[in-house]
Amino acid sequence: MLRSSLTLAGLVALGAAAQAQQAIPSKAHPITGTVRDAGVFHAATNTWTRKASQANIGADIIYNNTNSTGYFSALSGDTYNDEGRIPSPSSPTNLNSRPGCRTSYNIDGVQIAYCTDQTTATFGTYTVNFFQSYTACATLIGSTPQGTVNLTGPAAPVAGTLQCWVVTVDLAGPGGTPFTMLADGDGTYAGTSPTNLFGWNIKSTATGTSTGPFMACDPNVASIGYDGTRWDSPVNYNEDGNGMGTLDQFRIEGGPTTAGCYFFGGIPFASFHLELYATACGPTTVGTPFCFGDGTGTACPCANNGLPGNGCANSLNTNGANIAGTGVASIANDTVVLTTTNTPNSSVLFFQGTIQQAGGAGGAFGDGKRCAGGTVVRLGTKNAALGVANYPVAGDLSVHLKGLVTAPGTRTYQGWYRNAAAFCTASTFNLTNGLEVAWGL
Repeated sequence: MLRSSLTLAGLVALGAAAQAQQAIPSKAHPITGTVRDAGVFHAATNTWTRKASQANIGADIIYNNTNSTGYFSALSGDTYNDEGRIPSPSSPTNLNSRPGCRTSYNIDGVQIAYCTDQTTATFGTYTVNFFQSYTACATLIGSTPQGTVNLTGPAAPVAGTLQCWVVTVDLAGPGGTPFTMLADGDGTYAGTSPTNLFGWNIKSTATGTSTGPFMACDPNVASIGYDGTRWDSPVNYNEDGNGMGTLDQFRIEGGPTTAGCYFFGGIPFASFHLELYATACGPTTVGTPFCFGDGTGTACPCANNGLPGNGCANSLNTNGANIAGTGVASIANDTVVLTTTNTPNSSVLFFQGTIQQAGGAGGAFGDGKRCAGGTVVRLGTKNAALGVANYPVAGDLSVHLKGLVTAPGTRTYQGWYRNAAAFCTASTFNLTNGLEVAWGL
């Protein structure tokens, strides 16, 4: 059987701690049932909501192993131990790795996926445990987990009929039980050491032989190991990932199958479906600033230059006003927030264009420069407080909906604000710099 060189390197690094792998293709079953999104299970209150109500879950996906193989694996009373990696700041940059931004992360959300032919009456409990430092294929019996998720469904509506579910678990909220895991096992990347990994295991008390997790692809085969995570550039949480650090191997223990290190015979190369959520590093910036009132491009109307990166100076702030964006510019998962700073405490109109005015140089307009041109859509007018305004706020349409962005492409954004004091021209308004945002699916 052909194995990738990266997988072999990972196995060599395990040294004597790794047992000889055994092929177990009999554990792989095709996903023939409908895959349904179960929504969000709020562990603290034992309640369910749809995916739009994920308010308690961290803004970032910090581990993503979701690239489906089309198979699930029947637990049949066994416990599966699997591995992955959450990067620390010392993590390297290569095809399957990116540097992290913390030495530890507070995990407040988990996504798993499984199939079952058991009804609620016989489904029992599906349990997932997490361990911050793990040597692949090592035993976890007797170890104390950092965190645990227990589910008692959803199950199959009819006994013997396969039903497959993707379940997002909210561990936060009042009374919740989020847990902290050190990045790279101990907070620091240690070369090829197996201690860079975290461990997790899955088990079920279901009585049948067709309950078990989705099998997801090994990063050594499809080279998108960090896609769909906070470490993407640009961040795109709609992309599947192949699990940074996971390997085409797992340990079976605690059940009828002989304890040991197994793989699926290479068809498919696989570990198991898992996403971890956290607020990792603060808001992710989005967009590329352009058209500055700092003496570059078209001149400010009366040589009222602001600082580099801002718009032209206004009567209250000689630095000039600024517009910036945070969030994810995704049509399916739009979390973009536009923020203006350094304006007077007056009205700020957020508007969208389709091009950069004058190729990005801008054009003189009021006391500032027009940067967002082409077809213009007014997003909304907000009153600045302490020189700051945001769009959207609670109750507003998202940026892509208000801007009628229905397909991938770029749009330009700018803030137009009132500045009625006698200053520069006779106009009573000024503008921020421009911001160009690339929208994805």
